[in-house]
Amino acid sequence: MSLEKILKKINDDAQAEAKRIILENQKKAKEVKENARKEASELAEALQKEAEREAHLEASSLITQARLERKIKLLTRKKEQIEEVLERAFRSEILEKKGMKKKIILKDGEREESFNQEKLKEELRPKLENCIVEVLKI
Repeated sequence: MSLEKILKKINDDAQAEAKRIILENQKKAKEVKENARKEASELAEALQKEAEREAHLEASSLITQARLERKIKLLTRKKEQIEEVLERAFRSEILEKKGMKKKIILKDGEREESFNQEKLKEELRPKLENCIVEVLKI
């Protein structure tokens, strides 16, 4: 074989090897790119699901907090109304003129004592609250 043919053969083999390497590397690059795209898609989906879960938790928390605040306001208003009812009851003209007295029966007779209005209010408050709850069915 002549030198020229040997050089051409070496050159042809080198070009064929270079094409094979380029094709192989292009194939590997395509696989890496596809794997990266797949991983990125899976990560994006996982992040989206996590964000949705957190959003639902936050929304649920806000709803629960709003309901609790509404119940607290309602209870506060009920207590204010009960207090107002008790205050009005104890400010009646009859009570102011005569006062409130209780009769205590003893072995050797009877005696009257004045009621402590504040103590009586505290005793009546839970009973009044229960009556309101029963009447309003709450």
